[in-house]
Amino acid sequence: MSNPDASSPTPESNARDIAALTQALNMVVSQFVRPSVQQADSNRETLDRVADLLESHAEGLLSLEQRIDQLAFSLESLRDIVAQNAQQLAATAQQQQVNAQQINQNAEAITRFEGRLEETRQLVAKNGSDVARMSVSVNQLIEENRAFRETAQTQLTAIISNARRIDRLEQQAS
Repeated sequence: MSNPDASSPTPESNARDIAALTQALNMVVSQFVRPSVQQADSNRETLDRVADLLESHAEGLLSLEQRIDQLAFSLESLRDIVAQNAQQLAATAQQQQVNAQQINQNAEAITRFEGRLEETRQLVAKNGSDVARMSVSVNQLIEENRAFRETAQTQLTAIISNARRIDRLEQQAS
Protein backbone atom coordinates (compact mmCIF):
# COMPACT_ATOMS: atom_id res chain seq x y z
CA MET A 1 0.00 0.00 0.00
CA SER A 2 1.07 3.59 -0.45
CA ASN A 3 2.61 5.67 2.31
CA PRO A 4 -0.15 7.18 4.49
CA ASP A 5 1.99 10.26 5.08
CA ALA A 6 1.98 11.14 1.39
CA SER A 7 -0.03 14.27 0.63
CA SER A 8 -2.07 12.81 -2.26
CA PRO A 9 -2.15 9.48 -4.04
CA THR A 10 -0.43 9.20 -7.38
CA PRO A 11 -1.53 7.01 -10.28
CA GLU A 12 1.45 4.76 -9.59
CA SER A 13 0.58 4.39 -5.92
CA ASN A 14 -3.07 3.76 -6.83
CA ALA A 15 -1.97 1.09 -9.32
CA ARG A 16 0.24 -0.53 -6.67
CA ASP A 17 -2.62 -0.42 -4.15
CA ILE A 18 -5.03 -1.94 -6.67
CA ALA A 19 -2.50 -4.68 -7.55
CA ALA A 20 -1.91 -5.42 -3.85
CA LEU A 21 -5.67 -5.58 -3.19
CA THR A 22 -6.19 -7.79 -6.25
CA GLN A 23 -3.43 -10.12 -5.07
CA ALA A 24 -4.95 -10.24 -1.56
CA LEU A 25 -8.42 -10.92 -2.97
CA ASN A 26 -7.03 -13.70 -5.19
CA MET A 27 -5.33 -15.22 -2.15
CA VAL A 28 -8.56 -15.07 -0.11
CA VAL A 29 -10.52 -16.73 -2.92
CA SER A 30 -7.92 -19.44 -3.62
CA GLN A 31 -7.00 -20.22 -0.01
CA PHE A 32 -10.30 -19.69 1.81
CA VAL A 33 -13.42 -19.33 -0.34
CA ARG A 34 -12.71 -22.11 -2.88
CA PRO A 35 -11.71 -24.69 -0.21
CA SER A 36 -14.81 -23.78 1.82
CA VAL A 37 -17.04 -24.31 -1.21
CA GLN A 38 -15.30 -27.61 -1.95
CA GLN A 39 -15.75 -28.68 1.68
CA ALA A 40 -19.44 -27.74 1.52
CA ASP A 41 -19.84 -29.87 -1.63
CA SER A 42 -18.07 -32.76 0.08
CA ASN A 43 -20.31 -32.37 3.14
CA ARG A 44 -23.41 -32.37 0.93
CA GLU A 45 -22.24 -35.61 -0.71
CA THR A 46 -21.61 -37.10 2.73
CA LEU A 47 -25.12 -36.09 3.83
CA ASP A 48 -26.53 -37.72 0.71
CA ARG A 49 -24.67 -40.95 1.56
CA VAL A 50 -25.92 -40.77 5.15
CA ALA A 51 -29.48 -40.30 3.88
CA ASP A 52 -29.09 -43.38 1.67
CA LEU A 53 -27.76 -45.37 4.63
CA LEU A 54 -30.66 -44.22 6.80
CA GLU A 55 -33.14 -45.22 4.13
CA SER A 56 -31.48 -48.62 3.87
CA HIS A 57 -31.66 -49.07 7.66
CA ALA A 58 -35.31 -48.02 7.65
CA GLU A 59 -36.09 -50.68 5.04
CA GLY A 60 -34.19 -53.24 7.09
CA LEU A 61 -36.14 -52.30 10.21
CA LEU A 62 -39.44 -52.66 8.35
CA SER A 63 -38.37 -56.09 7.15
CA LEU A 64 -37.42 -57.06 10.70
CA GLU A 65 -40.79 -55.86 11.95
CA GLN A 66 -42.53 -58.14 9.45
CA ARG A 67 -40.32 -61.06 10.45
CA ILE A 68 -41.10 -60.50 14.13
CA ASP A 69 -44.83 -60.46 13.36
CA GLN A 70 -44.49 -63.72 11.43
CA LEU A 71 -42.45 -65.33 14.20
CA ALA A 72 -44.93 -64.20 16.84
CA PHE A 73 -47.81 -65.65 14.84
CA SER A 74 -45.89 -68.91 14.32
CA LEU A 75 -45.01 -69.05 18.01
CA GLU A 76 -48.64 -68.49 19.00
CA SER A 77 -49.71 -71.25 16.61
CA LEU A 78 -47.18 -73.65 18.09
CA ARG A 79 -48.33 -72.84 21.61
CA ASP A 80 -51.90 -73.64 20.58
CA ILE A 81 -50.77 -77.00 19.19
CA VAL A 82 -48.94 -77.81 22.42
CA ALA A 83 -52.07 -76.99 24.44
CA GLN A 84 -54.21 -79.26 22.24
CA ASN A 85 -51.70 -82.08 22.57
CA ALA A 86 -51.69 -81.74 26.34
CA GLN A 87 -55.48 -82.22 26.40
CA GLN A 88 -55.24 -85.31 24.19
CA LEU A 89 -52.72 -86.91 26.58
CA ALA A 90 -55.53 -87.64 29.05
CA ALA A 91 -57.60 -89.59 26.45
CA THR A 92 -55.70 -92.89 26.15
CA ALA A 93 -52.35 -94.42 27.05
CA GLN A 94 -51.52 -95.10 23.41
CA GLN A 95 -52.44 -91.55 22.42
CA GLN A 96 -50.39 -90.37 25.38
CA GLN A 97 -47.21 -91.76 23.78
CA VAL A 98 -47.91 -90.13 20.42
CA ASN A 99 -48.75 -86.82 22.02
CA ALA A 100 -45.63 -86.89 24.20
CA GLN A 101 -43.49 -87.17 21.08
CA GLN A 102 -45.39 -84.33 19.44
CA ILE A 103 -44.96 -82.16 22.53
CA ASN A 104 -41.22 -82.78 22.52
CA GLN A 105 -41.01 -81.83 18.87
CA ASN A 106 -43.12 -78.73 19.41
CA ALA A 107 -41.12 -77.72 22.47
CA GLU A 108 -37.94 -77.94 20.43
CA ALA A 109 -39.53 -75.86 17.68
CA ILE A 110 -40.67 -73.29 20.24
CA THR A 111 -37.17 -73.14 21.68
CA ARG A 112 -35.71 -72.62 18.20
CA PHE A 113 -38.28 -69.95 17.43
CA GLU A 114 -37.63 -68.22 20.75
CA GLY A 115 -33.90 -68.31 19.96
CA ARG A 116 -34.58 -66.79 16.57
CA LEU A 117 -36.86 -64.23 18.13
CA GLU A 118 -34.14 -63.26 20.62
CA GLU A 119 -31.59 -62.99 17.80
CA THR A 120 -34.02 -60.76 15.94
CA ARG A 121 -34.52 -58.59 19.04
CA GLN A 122 -30.75 -58.23 19.40
CA LEU A 123 -30.45 -57.30 15.74
CA VAL A 124 -33.20 -54.71 16.15
CA ALA A 125 -31.38 -53.30 19.20
CA LYS A 126 -28.09 -53.18 17.27
CA ASN A 127 -29.81 -51.44 14.38
CA GLY A 128 -31.27 -48.95 16.85
CA SER A 129 -27.79 -48.31 18.21
CA ASP A 130 -26.43 -47.91 14.68
CA VAL A 131 -29.21 -45.47 13.86
CA ALA A 132 -28.45 -43.52 17.05
CA ARG A 133 -24.75 -43.31 16.15
CA MET A 134 -25.67 -42.12 12.66
CA SER A 135 -27.93 -39.53 14.23
CA VAL A 136 -24.99 -38.10 16.17
CA SER A 137 -22.92 -37.95 12.98
CA VAL A 138 -25.73 -36.25 11.10
CA ASN A 139 -26.16 -33.72 13.93
CA GLN A 140 -22.45 -32.84 13.79
CA LEU A 141 -22.63 -32.36 10.02
CA ILE A 142 -25.65 -30.11 10.46
CA GLU A 143 -23.71 -27.86 12.85
CA GLU A 144 -20.84 -27.62 10.37
CA ASN A 145 -23.05 -27.03 7.32
CA ARG A 146 -26.02 -24.86 8.23
CA ALA A 147 -26.76 -24.44 4.51
CA PHE A 148 -27.95 -28.06 4.47
CA ARG A 149 -30.27 -27.68 7.50
CA GLU A 150 -33.48 -28.54 5.68
CA THR A 151 -32.09 -31.82 4.31
CA ALA A 152 -30.60 -32.74 7.68
CA GLN A 153 -33.88 -32.00 9.50
CA THR A 154 -35.69 -34.32 7.13
CA GLN A 155 -33.14 -37.03 7.94
CA LEU A 156 -33.55 -36.46 11.68
CA THR A 157 -37.31 -36.84 11.29
CA ALA A 158 -36.69 -40.18 9.56
CA ILE A 159 -34.38 -41.26 12.38
CA ILE A 160 -36.97 -40.36 15.02
CA SER A 161 -39.56 -42.28 13.06
CA ASN A 162 -37.21 -45.29 12.97
CA ALA A 163 -36.68 -45.04 16.72
CA ARG A 164 -40.44 -45.04 17.24
CA ARG A 165 -40.74 -48.05 14.97
CA ILE A 166 -38.10 -49.81 17.02
CA ASP A 167 -40.04 -48.98 20.19
CA ARG A 168 -43.21 -50.34 18.61
CA LEU A 169 -41.34 -53.46 17.50
CA GLU A 170 -40.01 -54.02 20.98
CA GLN A 171 -43.49 -53.51 22.44
CA GLN A 172 -45.01 -55.90 19.94
CA ALA A 173 -42.28 -58.47 20.46
CA SER A 174 -42.62 -58.40 24.24
